Order: sequence, then C-alpha cells, then structure tokens
Amino acid sequence: MEGSHGMAHPAAPFSADGDSAAVIPRKQPRLQLPFQQEEQKTLRSYENIESKARKILSTSNQKMTHLFLLKDLPVHLTYLRDRFTTLDSRPALEPLYIGLFGSSGAGKSTLLNTILGKRFFLPVSGTRTCTSCQVHVSVCRSKHYEAKIFLLSDEEWKEEVRNLVMLLENRHENSETDGDLEHAIKVLKNIYGEGADEKSYEDLMRTKPVITIPPSRVITLRKTEAEDLSNELDPYIRNQDGLEGVGVVDNSQCSEQTRLWPLIKQVQVTLPSSDLVPEGVIFVDIPGTGDANKKRDEMWKESILQCTSIWIVADVERVSGAKAHEIMVQEAIKACQVGKCSDITFVITKMDKINEDEYLRSHPGTSRDVSKRDAILGMKQDLKARKSRTLRERMKRNLPSDAEVLQKQELVFPVSAQEYWNPTVLRREDTEIVELRAHIRKLYLDTKRSQLQDYMKEILVVFSLVDVYHSTQLSPNPSVKKDELDRFMSEKIQTLKNSIEVTFGHIDTPLMTGVRSARSKYKKNIEKVFMQGRTSSGFHRTLKAVCVRKGVYVSRVFSRIDINNCLAEPIYAEIGVMFANIFRKQALTRASLQTSINVFSKEVKDKFMDFGKVMNLSTSKLSFLEQETDIIMRAIDREILLKKKAIYESLELTIQSILSPCYEEAANIRGRDASVRIKATLENNIDLEVQRAMFERAKEKMMSQFQDLTEQITTKLSRDFLSMLGITFCHNDQLMGVLPDLREECQEIQNLLETLRQLE
Repeated sequence: MEGSHGMAHPAAPFSADGDSAAVIPRKQPRLQLPFQQEEQKTLRSYENIESKARKILSTSNQKMTHLFLLKDLPVHLTYLRDRFTTLDSRPALEPLYIGLFGSSGAGKSTLLNTILGKRFFLPVSGTRTCTSCQVHVSVCRSKHYEAKIFLLSDEEWKEEVRNLVMLLENRHENSETDGDLEHAIKVLKNIYGEGADEKSYEDLMRTKPVITIPPSRVITLRKTEAEDLSNELDPYIRNQDGLEGVGVVDNSQCSEQTRLWPLIKQVQVTLPSSDLVPEGVIFVDIPGTGDANKKRDEMWKESILQCTSIWIVADVERVSGAKAHEIMVQEAIKACQVGKCSDITFVITKMDKINEDEYLRSHPGTSRDVSKRDAILGMKQDLKARKSRTLRERMKRNLPSDAEVLQKQELVFPVSAQEYWNPTVLRREDTEIVELRAHIRKLYLDTKRSQLQDYMKEILVVFSLVDVYHSTQLSPNPSVKKDELDRFMSEKIQTLKNSIEVTFGHIDTPLMTGVRSARSKYKKNIEKVFMQGRTSSGFHRTLKAVCVRKGVYVSRVFSRIDINNCLAEPIYAEIGVMFANIFRKQALTRASLQTSINVFSKEVKDKFMDFGKVMNLSTSKLSFLEQETDIIMRAIDREILLKKKAIYESLELTIQSILSPCYEEAANIRGRDASVRIKATLENNIDLEVQRAMFERAKEKMMSQFQDLTEQITTKLSRDFLSMLGITFCHNDQLMGVLPDLREECQEIQNLLETLRQLE
C-alpha cells in the first residue's frame, strides 16, 4: 500500500512507501486497498505468465540444439534457429521511458526522489539549478546502487572547445558579459586550468587537461547504500556551473569530480528493486529547453521522442506565461506526433508555497478566515481546471480530436514533495504523489500486458513453424500452390502501395498552404529572433554561436534559439493535424495509414484461410501463415515509427542544409558592428533562398521522404511474404522425423495467452 494507506506484505510489488514520515491521521479509504491489491495480483500474474513462457521456449530450444549444430544447415533450419535465438534473448518488455521535462529549479529531482521514496538521493536545492546533465534512473534486481557516468568522446569534446573559443573571440572589445560568456570561461578553466580562456583552439589542443579523463570515457560507481552512492554521485551531476562560492579562479580547491561536469554527456543510475517503482520503468530527467553542447542537445531531442510518457514539470510560482513552458509543451506534442509518446502530464510542484492571501486575492468572495490547507486545495482545483483547459486546447490544435492523450481524464497534477515528507499543512493524500505513482503503475501494467501478449504470439509462430515442418502433406505440385499465392501477394502489395500513395497525398494541400504561410511570415519570425537581443550589446556572440551550430543554440540568456524551426514553424502549424491523422493508431479514419495496412492484413489472412480450405492445408500451416502475417505487420509498424520522425524533421533539416553556407559566412564575421552585419547577412541570404524556393524544396523533400517510406514498406512486405511462403511450402523430406514434436508446448502457450486475455 501507498504511504498512510496501510502496509502490504514487504515482497508485494508497489506496496510500501519506504519512508517514516509522520502522517496526519485520517479515515482509511475503502476502495484504495482492494484496488491496489488487485494491481499487485495482476503484476504477479504477468510475471508468472512470462516466466512460464520463457521456460517453455528455453526447453523447446534445447530439444533442437543438436540439429542447429549440423554442418551445412538447411536454410529452413537456419530460419528456425534464428527465430528461436532472437526470442530467447529478447526481453518481453521493452523499457518504458517517462521523461521529466522542466526548467531550471522546477523541482524535477525533488519530485523524482519522492516518487522513488528516496528523499535526498539525487541532488536538490531550493534556490538554483542542480542537475547539469541528462540523468536516467531505474530499478533492477541487484543489491547495489550503481551509476555510470558517460563522457563526451574525444571528437565531441574537440568540437565543443572549438565552439567555445569562437564564442570568446573579441570579448574584450566591450566590458559587457552575460551567462553564455561566463559559462564558456568556466568550462575551459575547469578542464585546462587558469588562463585557458585566453588561449587559441590550437593551443588548447596542445594543453594537457588539469583533470584525469578516463580512456574509456565512462566512470562507474557502485555502493551498497543509497546514501553512499548519492554522496559520491553528487559532484558529477550537480550543476557546478551555477554554484556560488566555488571560484573557478581557484580551481585547486575543486575536486576532479567537481570539475569534470563540462565533459559529462549522460548519467545512468540504477537502484535495487523497489516496492514503489516497477522494474522496466526508466525516468529521464530532461533539461528544460536543451543544451548548449551540440551532442547533449541531440540527445535531448532523441530522449523526448523515446519517451512513452512526458511530464512537464513547473514550479507553481512560474507556471503561467513562461516561454520555456511553451517550448516544452510544443516538444511534448511533437513527441505525440512523431515519437512514441502517448501520454502528456503537467506536474505543478511546490504547491506548499501557496498562502492564504494569494487565494483570497483570486477569490474575493471567500471568508477571510480560510486556512492555509483550504487555500492550497482551492488553488489546486483552480490550477487543475485552468491548466487542463489550456493544455487540451493546445493539443487539439495540433493533434486529432480523438488522440489517445486527449482522452485522459487527469492531465494536471499539483504536488508538494515537501509536504509529502513533512506533513505540516497538507495531509499526505493531498500531495498527489500517491496519484502520480498510481499513474505510473497503470501505464506500466497496460504496456506490459500488450508487449507480453505480442511476445507469446511470436513464440506460437515459431512452434507452428516446427509443426509445419512435421507435416507430410505434400501436394503433387507444391510449386503451383506457391506460385498462386506469390501472384496474389504481389497484386495485394501493389494495391497497398497505391492506397498508401493516396493516403500520403493528403498531406500535399496543407503542405502547400504551409509553404505560402512560411513565405509570408518568415521576415516577421526572423525579426522576433533578432529582437530578443535588442537590449544586449553581447547578442552578437549569441548570434555567432547560433550560426556556428547551423542555426540552433541553447543560450543561458535567451533560452533556445532555432532559426531553422522558426522558419519551418508556419508549415508545421498547417500540417500538424493531418500528419498526426496519417500516423494515428487509434480511432482510424480513411486518411490513416493504419487503415490501409489493416485492410491489407485482413485480405491476406482471408486469402490464406480460403486457400487452405480449397487445398486442404494442415492446421499447422494455416496457423503459421496467419500468425507470421501478424509478426510481419508488427515489423512494418516499427519501420513506420522510425521513419515518421525523419519525415517530420525533414522540413527544418532541409532548411538548415540550404542555409548552411549562409550560417558559415555569418559565423566568420568579426570586428566592429558584428551583430548588425551578422543580422544583415542572415536576412539577405534568407531572402535570397526564399526567392530560390527554399520552402518549396523543403516541401518536396518531405514528399520524397513519404515516397521513400512507401517503397520501404512495400519492398519489405514483398521480401518477407515471399520468404514466408517459401518456408511454408518447402520440400521437407529432409526434416521429417528429426524435429521434436512441440504440439504440447504450443498448447501450453495458447493456455497462457488465454489466461492473459482473461486478466484484461
């Protein structure tokens, strides 16, 4: 059970809170205990089913090991061996990534610590940014607490130094400094020592770092106690860049771990199995708007698209109107359009900061003697309603109205980790930490059931294949039978290709509208970028950094600047809903790719069934044909998921490629009035490229990417189905009598699948 809801058996998953904070007494809710016990029972059932399925698969594999060691292994046995090997080594559940996406100081680390039941595990601070890099946190079946610290490669670091040196050029021409300049100086001094910021790139490459960099570029920490790992890990992931009182001038006082932060690319932390968080869930602490380092920024983008669930985390005092939140919401929506994300959750932290006066100002008719708890609970309801409404409206503008994420009842969770650990004003159930954990468990159980079902279906296909090889039903002309199906498949794949081309053609009109919009708005959009630096004489350094990084830079002063995306945004605004509609997986329409694929799959299966009856095919062959079709179509789904990201990003990447010479020219501008000349160079070149049909070329590139996906799908289907039919109608004399009988094992897997279905 969660927190004050009672304690379950220690071995039960998702049971104890693992902390000893005092709890304000309250009446025990009746519905919470049975519901949570049911969750525990369901998870144990899933794990039991998975364990039995793996044991059956392993035993069956062992029965054939001697055959797989034969010289000149027949092609059909090679096929069978490879399928067994892949299934035996593959996890039934791929990791479930939950991204915590928030600005500096939003309280992501505090929230994550509380979810994990470890109050001070990751470094926390109430006044400044703590996490300086991307941190992955998960649990595993180990007695140890472990962390792996991955550093930038030698080439990645050289590129970073080159960019930093360029940022520092001509900085003595005026006395103004900013966060970007200070950061660059600190980075170089931390790695190369005092005076590094005055050296050229070539000199720095000849300078020996003042810290030890492991050749493997990986540092591993392992402890038996959480506190010990936390203490040792702290200097690696705490944001040393922003620490007050740690003077980079006197670097001799800093430990090597403290000074290594500029090189750190990512940290992966694993904790022993927990009653609070299931194994297989990976939390990703994602920096708010990216990173100034190119490699870390690329990883920032990839991580967002890898997440199944994204939590946008915001401090209650900065929950409204922040530009960073707009960027995060847009990135989360993009992850729903082109990534794996099916869940967006807005988490408002530090609700305990609310006081009675704030509540009374926004509720003038309320009694003056309102308590602080009532004020916080009242503001919670207001925030839930207001943020849920604005988030839904924002998502509806970019996603189909029946998108999975829009069907969620709870989009917003106002929480207080402080009050969770030390309830002084709120009760523990008021903090919504328990609800967030329940949200994780539901997401995990739904995902595990779906993936476990797919896994066992693939086992059935392999067992059916063994049964196919056992079949002695050889028709007088097996090649004639196969030729008929080959022709049918070729025709159906061509029909599917035509249907996909029609589906992808629906994007053409909004693309053309978007191009017209981009042409009319590009000057105004670029001016917005330039206007950010109107009061900063050091803005030319930021602009230069933007140009050095081909139009994208994450500034400590001006947040994320992305000229390529800025130019492409009007096109994205026009195609967003149609793009999501094409690739949607639920509530399909005639314009959805999945509709065409489902029609194709059904017609193929129906043909196999009709063909089987006419030709009196064995049950095992029919079963194999049907189940292998499902496997092939799931592989197509994975291909589409990977490709749609490349399609979506092609607009801004094409613009970036076209403008690359322009960025290079602007990056080399130095001297007096550099900012003015950089702006003029960018404006003139962008004008020129727009006249040369830059947006039209970006549109054509996207359409060619859609065509590539069409070819990719149909080519893979042709290859896989022809291979499958070749296996099904092989001359199997050479295999008869040597393969084991797996009919009993096949039935056992069928029974397990039925048990799993009954748990839904």
